[in-house]
Amino acid sequence: MASFDLHLHTHWSYDAFSAVEDYFRLAREKKTRAIAITDHHLMDGYNDVLSCAEKYPDVGYFSGAEITVNSPFGAVDLVCLNLPRRPEGELAGVFEIYRNWQVAYGDGISKNMCQLGFPFCDAERLKLLQTYRPEAAVAKQGNTHVRAGTMAAYCEAQGFGDYKVIRRQFRDMPLYPDFETVVPAVKAAGGVIFIAHPFGYFLENDRKRMDALREMLQLDGVECAHPHVPAEMTPVYRAYCEEFGLLSSGSSDLHTPDAETFAENCAPDFWLDEILERVTLYHGN
Repeated sequence: MASFDLHLHTHWSYDAFSAVEDYFRLAREKKTRAIAITDHHLMDGYNDVLSCAEKYPDVGYFSGAEITVNSPFGAVDLVCLNLPRRPEGELAGVFEIYRNWQVAYGDGISKNMCQLGFPFCDAERLKLLQTYRPEAAVAKQGNTHVRAGTMAAYCEAQGFGDYKVIRRQFRDMPLYPDFETVVPAVKAAGGVIFIAHPFGYFLENDRKRMDALREMLQLDGVECAHPHVPAEMTPVYRAYCEEFGLLSSGSSDLHTPDAETFAENCAPDFWLDEILERVTLYHGN
């Protein structure tokens, strides 16, 4: 059990079920030093964060989001901390691009399903979203794409077959916003960028690829401890961070309020101390 968990998703992410308060409550119960609510692509849930912070003033939290960018290496997930809790200017414009992208991606799913002969119109997609997303999230973000697990269960129930097989036949799906647009806006807003769950992105520890991603995405850190990072690779990534003066982070990447796996990573306390030198830790609102 680590003393911090800096990559957490709530129902403000299209694929998560947790309420913001679930994590504040768990952090208080486990005396966690710091958490970070990092919903996908947006910070729409930060009114909930501020309300919970007032209720749990003893819980320290970083502000941020997990933002996925398109790059020459494909899509890459970035955990961006130290973002303003009320984004404005260039960063707010980037978030609007992602809000539109989420709806366009959802539209692409419906279009492809119908073209493949599976009736799944926009109205049906919205109905499916409403089975697990709160009304406020749907009202704010619109008719987005649906989490893969929910789509898989739906396709099976409808007799459509294996959603993974169907998904591989999709064509002309919108790409994530480009890193050249997103990264400068995050940096200009004071953001500190960690590459998330890097094992796949780094091709384990392909040094040439690691260096290219570090430079291209202007990385400030690496998520060295994560459920998808094998234990033997954590010290390898930490050594890379030490070599280049990068920060090291750890997380559970939770999408549900699982008390057993919350803050379950092997990150030592001093990693958080290093992060605190560059990232603002808030208490209260």
